[in-house]
Amino acid sequence: MNKVRWKRRAMVAALAAAMLLAAGCGSAGNRDAPGGIDPPQVDYGEDLDWSGEFSEEAMAAPEAKAPVTLYFRDPEGFVTPIGMRIPAEEGIARLSLQYMVEGGPAEDLLPEGFSAILPQGTEVKGIDIRNGLAIVDFSESFTDYNPQDERKILEAVVWTLTGFPTIDRVQLWVEGKPLKEMPVDGTPVEPFLTRAMGINLEMEPGLNPAQASPVTLYFKNVSGDGYGYFVPVTRLIRHSENMTEALVRELVKGPSAYSPLHGVLDPETKVHDVVMTDRTVAVNLGGNVPVINGKVSGDALQALVLSVTEQTRRNVQILVNGESGFESTDNVNYGVPVSRPAQINPLGT
Repeated sequence: MNKVRWKRRAMVAALAAAMLLAAGCGSAGNRDAPGGIDPPQVDYGEDLDWSGEFSEEAMAAPEAKAPVTLYFRDPEGFVTPIGMRIPAEEGIARLSLQYMVEGGPAEDLLPEGFSAILPQGTEVKGIDIRNGLAIVDFSESFTDYNPQDERKILEAVVWTLTGFPTIDRVQLWVEGKPLKEMPVDGTPVEPFLTRAMGINLEMEPGLNPAQASPVTLYFKNVSGDGYGYFVPVTRLIRHSENMTEALVRELVKGPSAYSPLHGVLDPETKVHDVVMTDRTVAVNLGGNVPVINGKVSGDALQALVLSVTEQTRRNVQILVNGESGFESTDNVNYGVPVSRPAQINPLGT
């Protein structure tokens, strides 16, 4: 095992128990705790377009494809979102999980080095979605995995399902019986799990977890076949009165020293201010904002939007030295509030 992966695994093992206990034993009321990152049960309207919501006409159309974001293992072992289009049929959440099974229908679609996380032979015997809670009943094959994959399996299932607008909590069953803990390494899973569990955990060095709050940051990686993609990393940092500004500053810092991921903002980028209203977060940057051929890096701006919307569920406006009239390499006007994309890392299939 290389040194980078060993260090990451040792640290994750130290953090995972505390994070999962908080996520698994919490209630809907925990959503308002400092640094909470669950999707709130609020109707944001059509301008904030979360994947997984399809019209009856689209679902009834023959060979219709629905945009979803599923989670797989990338070449470095990170749990990573991939945007796909899968058959638009009733029970789309159940079908999404089947696409994430080793040897399943997504296998030939994945970029080089990516792999499915759910154990081979796993079947979704049923899924019941009520009042934001998805109860998923897996077959016995779901329990046949290596201990080091236990956390990844939980993250992949929870983050995939909570990407749907009707789901914010997940409960796991196997063969008709609810799980109190995962069967191989004993991770607690009852009564339910939310995005408060985080994903690809890391912690600021020297930080006491009892004084920490989570932020989820999106960094970049590139697969062997040249597929560039964003990876979410939940970092525990010192609590701040303005956690959204703290998040932006962490994004500027970039990945941890041991991480193989790539930063998206220059470390000399300045964060002038971060102002939040009921529906919008305005981020004003300066200093060495990444520029390519006279345009601000689209990768940097996309990562900023993904990170801020994950934390706040508000639209994001980006200013550079107080100005909104800049151009970006992806030709998106970030000077006006933009919403989170319907898919993350879309394959275009």
